[in-house]
Amino acid sequence: MLNKTDIAIVVVDGDNLFLEDAMIVRKIQEKKLPFVIFYNKIEDDRAGKTIIDNGVTSVYGRATDKVGISELKEAIIGLNANKIPEKKLVFDLIEYGDIVVLVVPIDSAAPKGRLILPQQQVIRDILEAGAMPVVTRESELALTLDKLGVKPSLVICDSQVFEYVNKTVPDDIRLTSFSILFARYKGDFRQAIESARTIESIQDGDKILISEGCTHHRQCGDIGTEKLPRWIRQYTKAEPEFTFTSGTEFPENIEEYKLIIHCGACMLNEKEVKYRYKSAKQKNVPMVNYGMAIAYMHGILKRSLGALKN
Repeated sequence: MLNKTDIAIVVVDGDNLFLEDAMIVRKIQEKKLPFVIFYNKIEDDRAGKTIIDNGVTSVYGRATDKVGISELKEAIIGLNANKIPEKKLVFDLIEYGDIVVLVVPIDSAAPKGRLILPQQQVIRDILEAGAMPVVTRESELALTLDKLGVKPSLVICDSQVFEYVNKTVPDDIRLTSFSILFARYKGDFRQAIESARTIESIQDGDKILISEGCTHHRQCGDIGTEKLPRWIRQYTKAEPEFTFTSGTEFPENIEEYKLIIHCGACMLNEKEVKYRYKSAKQKNVPMVNYGMAIAYMHGILKRSLGALKN
């Protein structure tokens, strides 16, 4: 589980680390995870105090009386403050004042009354860059580009409308997808690019794992369970065997799979995504995400990756 953990809190009864506690702390240190030790059931004047010794933060308290809990929260916040500065989704690809067009399909699989998390996060990142997001459906994309009057700096689309958007957006406008942005943001970008080529060698009976990080209710036209398998069959002219997982479910034994196709992982933290890519690499199983797989099959991966250069 440490492979999937961002920070660790070690709770100890009393004021001494027993052998098992010390072993846990050592494993945490080996993984280079930020951590704090909470010494519980402290009855003397150390209760409510925080001590930092040799880089290790220890908080003393009594959980039943909520003594030291505020100090523990502050220590946890301090661990987060020391993390590497957050990476950006699109901030570094655009400049102040740029117009960025976001193509968002509204179909039966789209959530009612809201945008999905990747779309929300990209919009926020664009706004923080001082650029201007313009959101449209694919059916109004051509009209949007015409009415803008100026060339947008970048067009970002949902993977499932990649082929149509590629034909609609002129070649001199950069084009990519939400999923490809998330592949760059989390996981192993180079590994995902190289793994896309595995689609070429898929044959009848090959096992393919399609994994999603969220647990949304699947509807008719679902991209993971319906559209991706259909596109793969059409592209390869083969009949592979598909397995589907979602949420925290990710198989330990993945050696049987010819290819793993993962979603953009907007609902998973970076640690978990890197763990999944690392597991695949260690077992020599190619792993790519939805956007790259779809772009590859539609012959537009090169254009999509080229958009990641400002």
